[in-house]
Amino acid sequence: MHFTIDRKRLIKMIEIVRRSSPGTRTRPSARVMRIYACASRVFVEANGMTAGEETMVLRDGGCTQPIKRFLALLKSYSNKENVTVEADEWALKMVNSTMNVTGYTADVKPPADFIVGRVTDTWVSGTNQ
Repeated sequence: MHFTIDRKRLIKMIEIVRRSSPGTRTRPSARVMRIYACASRVFVEANGMTAGEETMVLRDGGCTQPIKRFLALLKSYSNKENVTVEADEWALKMVNSTMNVTGYTADVKPPADFIVGRVTDTWVSGTNQ
């Protein structure tokens, strides 16, 4: 897996999917997320929700990461507008950091239903004014 994405959009996606109904945060499955890249999009899944964002995907793949630790690391790069994430069977690399990987797979498919991020660039959305 290898992709580059707007850091703030990835943070927003993770914060959306980590929200859950009361009582689900105590389950072990509520503490991890699945992050994967395919079909020119990055997807994040947790708590039965999936969020996706169009981005530059250089290599398809996916893995499981602890939500709290990944989000804290992502927020620590506040001086970066975009982040490049690269993962394989052994490690996930983001900027200057390396994290352990669980459940890595190179064979991923986009989900049928997901929350699509809004277009924030006016030239893309055709609303130049």
